[in-house]
Amino acid sequence: MLNTNTPARHRVAVIGSGISGIASAVMLQKNGFQVDIFEKSPKIGGVWALAYPNVRLQNLARHYHISNFPWPFQPDAHPTGIQIMQYLESAVRHFHLQVHLEHEILSMQEQPDGWVIGIRTPEGFSEQYFDFVMISNGHYSEGKNKPSFPGQETFRGQIMTERDVRTLDVFRNKRVAVVGFGKSAVDMADFAAQQEGTQVFHVFRTPRWMIPRKILGLHFTKLLFNRFGSVMMPAWSHPSAMERFMHTRSAGFIRSFWKNIEGVFRSHILNAGAGKEPEAIQRLHNVVPAHALVGDLRSASCLEPENYYKSVADGRILPHHSEVESFIPTGLHLKNGAVLECDLVVLSVGSQTPVFPFLPAPYRQLLESETDGVQLYRHLLHPDIPRLGFAGYNHCFMHVPAVEVGTLWLAALWKGELALPSKALMQQSIEYLQSWKREHIQFEPSRACGVNTRFQQYLDILLKDLGVSPYRKMPNVLAEVFARYQADDYAGVWEEYRRRQKPGRILQASEFMH
Repeated sequence: MLNTNTPARHRVAVIGSGISGIASAVMLQKNGFQVDIFEKSPKIGGVWALAYPNVRLQNLARHYHISNFPWPFQPDAHPTGIQIMQYLESAVRHFHLQVHLEHEILSMQEQPDGWVIGIRTPEGFSEQYFDFVMISNGHYSEGKNKPSFPGQETFRGQIMTERDVRTLDVFRNKRVAVVGFGKSAVDMADFAAQQEGTQVFHVFRTPRWMIPRKILGLHFTKLLFNRFGSVMMPAWSHPSAMERFMHTRSAGFIRSFWKNIEGVFRSHILNAGAGKEPEAIQRLHNVVPAHALVGDLRSASCLEPENYYKSVADGRILPHHSEVESFIPTGLHLKNGAVLECDLVVLSVGSQTPVFPFLPAPYRQLLESETDGVQLYRHLLHPDIPRLGFAGYNHCFMHVPAVEVGTLWLAALWKGELALPSKALMQQSIEYLQSWKREHIQFEPSRACGVNTRFQQYLDILLKDLGVSPYRKMPNVLAEVFARYQADDYAGVWEEYRRRQKPGRILQASEFMH
């Protein structure tokens, strides 16, 4: 049982023990806060603790670790879910984090200078006071969408989501229909197609652009994880004068650049059918998106599974560009009239939007009212909810550094070292960003929570707010522009901030950057 009698000062409750909660807690401890992490499950890991078999990180290992705590063992280039869990356990031990497992936050009562949180523990219910609360419960950890269809109760096979898949043997010698086109769906189709005696039907309303492992012969991170690649990315804000010039005066060049990259992606897909029969080429055409590439560069952006397009070309995966109309006893009836005879249906159609059942009702309404998730100022706070921050709601290609720098930004605010614009200006920023995303990024339930491929613009803005140089590879100009950024480039941010931050100095968050 946690001690509820000792008065708490400068204490922070972190809700959730995934990578975001752990990275945030490390940065808060650096800044002198007392931190308790509360995890409702019996083990840490967040979404990684729920992961399906054979899942791998889409990033390279060098991009996915706490900046000053590299992997203590040699992981795969794209670490497995098991390796990530091992890393998180090592980080908890290394930083001596206080993690309370099977402690579910049930309520939060606002106080004049903090929060009283109600906690369900193995020993019973308790309440504790905290000066601040950091929400890091994840926007992929909620239940999976599992829509109902007419005739579902008559189906003689099995219906599941990817989260129900605990072993790939479930696909063996089966006719499997996978519904959806996000990362989990294409993983399920790819994994199933590799099993003995399995025929896979892939059903999707809209095919999505997937990122090839190699673009023009280069690993995709060499193009998308450097400053050149990020400068070319259309974004809601361009923090440097050069970027603003390029995206206003040279917008035609930017559009042409991405159109050419889109052409490279399309050729890559169709090349999987080189030398094969016309039917193979037609199947591949069915999985080529008709919409622009840039709109698919979102949180649900998917790194192409190694065998997916080859399996489509070979006929082990049969794509169906349609929607489920209904179930029949032996399979699926699609809206295009096709009937698929199958034994197992995997509904992999995304996660639910984030919810915050422990917050007071008015605050829940502020955060849960939009279909594409919660939009925050700087992806870190809501201007109408005091002493509350968010970790991991700035999901992006460089996710862990974004959590660390975002937490440093919040720590500076909570320590009185950073001043915010007016509520009206922050709300104006939120509305602008929400509008921009809805116009330029394809829908997903967590669209509002994503920074995605715009990670460098986002991190640059936060670092400029903090008075820290965003150019982490300088004075080497060539490296700054063309070398891949990785997590350890941000390892010295906290030290630089502390050196620059003089006693009594109050920084001002820039009003014009979103």
